[in-house]
This record gives sequence, structure tokens and C-alpha cells, in this order.
Amino acid sequence: MGEIMANLGALLLTLVAGLFFLIGFLLVKFVKKKKELSIFATGMALVVMLGMVFFDLIPEIIEMSSEWAMGKWEKVVYVLCFIFVGILILKIFDYFLPHHHHDHHEGEKKQSEHNHHVFHIGFITALSLILHNVLEGMSIYIIGTESLATGFMTAIAVGCHNLPLGIEVASSIDAVKKGKAVRRILLALLVFSSAFGALCLFFLQGSLPNMVMLALICIACGMILYISLFELLRELMNYLKRRESYYGMAVGVLVILLMTFIH
Repeated sequence: MGEIMANLGALLLTLVAGLFFLIGFLLVKFVKKKKELSIFATGMALVVMLGMVFFDLIPEIIEMSSEWAMGKWEKVVYVLCFIFVGILILKIFDYFLPHHHHDHHEGEKKQSEHNHHVFHIGFITALSLILHNVLEGMSIYIIGTESLATGFMTAIAVGCHNLPLGIEVASSIDAVKKGKAVRRILLALLVFSSAFGALCLFFLQGSLPNMVMLALICIACGMILYISLFELLRELMNYLKRRESYYGMAVGVLVILLMTFIH
């Protein structure tokens, strides 16, 4: 009975991390200056996502691959291949989703094209985060089954990541008025994807094979790199003269520092 309660407690912790996405969505709803918030959120999300790659995912990839008996270059090839798979997955989504690049038009047409471009960024950002959340939910669950206190602190640290990313996705989706249904679906997936990852382990009564977990983490890393370098950074380049972008990046740095301190 005690083990079951510990597992249920660890499962609930994943919902704590997911609820930070909801808080981010609600903040966007009550902020009046949507344009300024969108620029701020883009700068913040860029720094946070790059922080996730370099301070979270890459160290985890190195640690997991070090447990293998295979050679150094075999590990490097394995990791790079699956990172490329993550990049390729979002590139394919880019190909099949409606054209979203900026063209040089005036007035309402130019604004409409920009709004759909921003909507596109929010949509594929959410897709990459959903896979990342599933894996993160597994990590929180494993830690929580060992110690609920440590699991809780981990969930709060993950939530510090999720809050600014929730603001970014929500402000991007809000750029298109007809995106309300998509907004609700993405919100539900973002909030509960961590719990889904934990549920997988709960019913499997264990963990996935190391090679499978490493492949999934590499795919998530590739997705987040693609979003950061080919979407968020490119979008932010349009607003280098706007102070909101620099405020957002500064807050992103603070989020990374706070997350590191909590850990």
C-alpha cells in the first residue's frame, strides 16, 4: 500500500509541472498589450529553450550514453542521428503545414501573413514540447518514487521552464483569432503530457530500455534546437530594435539561473 501511495504521489507531481503551462496561458489572456507580450515571450522562450538543450538535455544525453559499452564514435553517431531525426520531424511538419513565411505586402495582408507566421511558430513549438514533457514526466515520476520532497522540487524547477514557454505558445496561438479550438487542444496536451509520461512508467512498472530513452531524448533535443535556431531566433531578428526582446532574453536567463538553483 505504501509503495502504491508513493507512486500515486509521484504521478501527481507531474501535474504540478504541467499546471505552469496553464498559468502561462492565463497570463496571456489577461494582458492587454499582446504585441509587446509576444515579442517579450519570444526572447524569453529562445533563451529558456537553449538553456534546456545545453544545461538539461545534453548533460543527460552524455550521462546516459556513458553507461554503454560501445565505442565513443558509435555513441556520437547514434546521438547525432536521432538529434537529426528530431530536426527532420519538424522540418516535415514545416513542409506540410500552410506556407507561413513573410512576404512584402502592405497593410492588412502583411499583418495577416505575420500573424499566421507567429501562429505557426507557436504550433510547432507546442509539438516539440509535448514530446519533451512526456520524457520529463518520466524523470519526475522516477525521482518522486524515491523521494516526494525531491520530486516536488524537480517539478517546480520544470515548472519554471514551462511558465515562459506557456506564455510563448499562448501568445503565438492568439495571433490568429480562429485559433481558439487549437489553443484548447494544445493547452490540454501541454498540461497533461508530463502526466502521460509518468502513467506509461506507472503501468509498465519500470523504465524504458536505456537505448529507447536516449533516442527519445535526442529526438526531443533536435526538435527544440530546430525551434530555437530556425523559428524563434529568426522571428526575434525582426525585433532587435524593440526593448521587449531584450527584456524577454534577460528574464529567460533569470529563469535558467532559478531552475539551476532549485535543482
